[in-house]
Amino acid sequence: REKLLALLRQSRERFLASFSDVAEENCRCRPAEGCWSVLDCVEHIAAAETLMVGLLNAPRRPRAADAPNREQIFLERLGKRDRKAEAPESGRPAGRFATLADARKQFETAREGAIRFTQESKEDLRATEVTHPHPLVGDVSAYEMVIILAKHAERHALQIEEIKKSPAFLAATQGRG
Repeated sequence: REKLLALLRQSRERFLASFSDVAEENCRCRPAEGCWSVLDCVEHIAAAETLMVGLLNAPRRPRAADAPNREQIFLERLGKRDRKAEAPESGRPAGRFATLADARKQFETAREGAIRFTQESKEDLRATEVTHPHPLVGDVSAYEMVIILAKHAERHALQIEEIKKSPAFLAATQGRG
């Protein structure tokens, strides 16, 4: 449990730091047509984490004894951006937040919910699974869901850093966009 809590706290700080220097007037800048902005990334994470925390707090079912354990794979791979993944419709940016600050606040609320769940749950998180399959990896234990939640934010922290290095973003932030 302490490993999960450390992972949640570290990825929270990593994600928040990725856009802490982005001004409101620049958060909607897209590096190219069809690409996400910083605000889009933060909205996506806020929405996804809100959903995942809801699944963690909903009734879960017992995990089959022969269910695969993918914890190490998730820890090693999910925080990277070497494979493109399409967000499910419910997680795509849709203008849910008027400002970057609003999206940040929702992310912080959802992440606090994940930390609280992890701290307060008395059950073996490896022995239960959420009742709604993850759109990319299928059925997951509650333990795996917490890992996914944390690593997903790290993945999008990297995406935000890529956006901030793009010529379009740099031009916008230097007043030439």
